[in-house]
Amino acid sequence: MPDATPRVIFRADGNSTMGLGHVVRCLALAAMLQPDFECIFAIHAPEPQVQAQIQAVCRQVWRIPAFPEKRQEADWLLAQLQPTDILVLDGYHFGPGYDHTFWARQQPVVWLDDVATQFLWADMVINHAGGISPDTYADNTVPGAERCLGPAYALLRQPFQLAAQQPVAQPDTGRIFLNMGGADPENHTLALLKQLRHQFPEKNVEVVTGAAYPHQAELEQQTQGLPGVILHHNITAGQLAEILRRCGLHVCPPSGMAYECCAVGGLLLLHSIAGNQHRLFSYLTANSLARPYTDLLEIEDSRLPTLARESVQRQRQVFDGAAGPRFRRVFAALHTTGQLTVRRARAADAAQYFAWANDPDVRRNAIQTEPIEWATHLGWFSRRLADADSVLYVLEQAGVAVGQVRIEFMGSEGTIDYSVAASRRGQGLGVAILRRALGQLRRDNPAAWTLLGQVKSGNLASCRVFQRLGFTPAPAVRLHDEHYDVFRLAVAAAPVF
Repeated sequence: MPDATPRVIFRADGNSTMGLGHVVRCLALAAMLQPDFECIFAIHAPEPQVQAQIQAVCRQVWRIPAFPEKRQEADWLLAQLQPTDILVLDGYHFGPGYDHTFWARQQPVVWLDDVATQFLWADMVINHAGGISPDTYADNTVPGAERCLGPAYALLRQPFQLAAQQPVAQPDTGRIFLNMGGADPENHTLALLKQLRHQFPEKNVEVVTGAAYPHQAELEQQTQGLPGVILHHNITAGQLAEILRRCGLHVCPPSGMAYECCAVGGLLLLHSIAGNQHRLFSYLTANSLARPYTDLLEIEDSRLPTLARESVQRQRQVFDGAAGPRFRRVFAALHTTGQLTVRRARAADAAQYFAWANDPDVRRNAIQTEPIEWATHLGWFSRRLADADSVLYVLEQAGVAVGQVRIEFMGSEGTIDYSVAASRRGQGLGVAILRRALGQLRRDNPAAWTLLGQVKSGNLASCRVFQRLGFTPAPAVRLHDEHYDVFRLAVAAAPVF
């Protein structure tokens, strides 16, 4: 009987007051993960139009009851989850400790982040803003967390992924696209529309507003009879992509909409409407993917076609429309990690460790390559179990041991070693085993510590595992006349909240 489709639970809020950015990017990710994952959305008091958007993508919508405290909400949500469900969090309002409630119970947690300032209890962090270094999260998330950073992981809806793969003809700079977000409670839309009509009375302006836009009646009244102004309200992603293709000038905030504009291609002009948009504004403008909106009011009209063509060429170099397969791969790996259980080794595991230690591939990559005698192994194993500075983890999947991780500390610095059962190699379990063990070590030891992994030269698979989990290269060493690459992971003390 085949396994059930793994589930991803999205937790975000959005409405006409706070905006829909978090909801929209969660839905973009949900669409990319399907059909490999069943996607469920958990939201507090969704407005009818927001619920309709969610139901168009997700199989279920969980309406979260109102609770006096976020900790009570977290406990309620935890009770709805299955052990291997992946929980995706997106929002600024959850408060400290909300994510820790899930992570402490070994629930796989993913954060969609765009501020990079708070500690995230997560097994994966997604920040599709450009210019974000992995070091940004070095001390702001748990050890071994997957970091999916930059436009390679752009949270684009499907029509925009497809658009990024298509050639672009000369953009039509006689048409302007204008959108100021899904809600725009302060009505930047109308203010900018008036500026654009004054500056470019001969150009057509296509204005797009979202379902949660509260000023639609006023916008319609103010634009009634205005030539060249076309209003679109609550349209589909496919319709939006088609409008962007028609327009060579795109005016929007530095938000997810800006990435959708880049994917289609055109001269992008940015107008910030929220404090959390400054980083993305800086990245897009510094990398010639966009310009400040104020530039549009100063550029000679004759230069616009050339600038638009150059902008498209640069955008095509960054947005390739292939984020979907990347997300499916990393979520599949996280699901595999979530299927593993971890426990401390015990005396009854001596024979299993003996078999693992004498596996030909393990011996070939070990510092000492000679086969190990049973009596020697038993003495060593007994000493390790009794040593408070030694940590021996057994990783199991469906009750079957699939690998081990050993850490031997001297003070706060430890040497880490891992192996995968011979029958399970080649299945990507190296990353899953090491990630699960690092998470358990964080739970067992909240103090600061540093780990060193020593990999025999030529063992490229193990090198990749360590680097993927955030270990950085350190000076190589020679042991028993063999060259070993060394990888280092420094972990700060866990935050107290």
